[in-house]
Amino acid sequence: MATGLTLEYSNQADVLCILKCPPYIGQQTTEIDDFVIARMNPKMPEIEYLEILLFFRRLEQYGQLNLPAVAALHPANTPTPDALPPPAATNTPITIKYNQPTDTLTINQRHPNPNQTKTQLTKGISARTNPATNQIENLEIQNFKARLKTHGEIILPINATLRPIKHAAAPN
Repeated sequence: MATGLTLEYSNQADVLCILKCPPYIGQQTTEIDDFVIARMNPKMPEIEYLEILLFFRRLEQYGQLNLPAVAALHPANTPTPDALPPPAATNTPITIKYNQPTDTLTINQRHPNPNQTKTQLTKGISARTNPATNQIENLEIQNFKARLKTHGEIILPINATLRPIKHAAAPN
């Protein structure tokens, strides 16, 4: 079942959580990278809750975070395929960048290119999609820290499937 994503940030702990559903008993917990904890669906290799520890501290130090996970992201009002992209595309990690002067967070699955279609999902949240697959390849959230400070969370109007790279479909 496709669900939207919620971003939650704890300023005191400097932890960003990307979640499809709250944690529950029976989820498998694994560290998929240094300071990145995934809570997995026990029946399939799908991430339901992702905790990124020392989030802004690491962004300030490295400029970006490369998560060892792949995503199939689609606007909420469109059908979502059950499968992730073909294996050649699944090895691209999710990259997160933060631009402090503009307070903009970007989540990239692919580099922006002129073939992508830019769409405003909601006020201050835009996506660049691949017109052939309708998959979101770049997501931009404006006023990121200001939104989190005001609301405590950001609900993204997208359907999502997240998987760690090590569990992504391998070529036969």
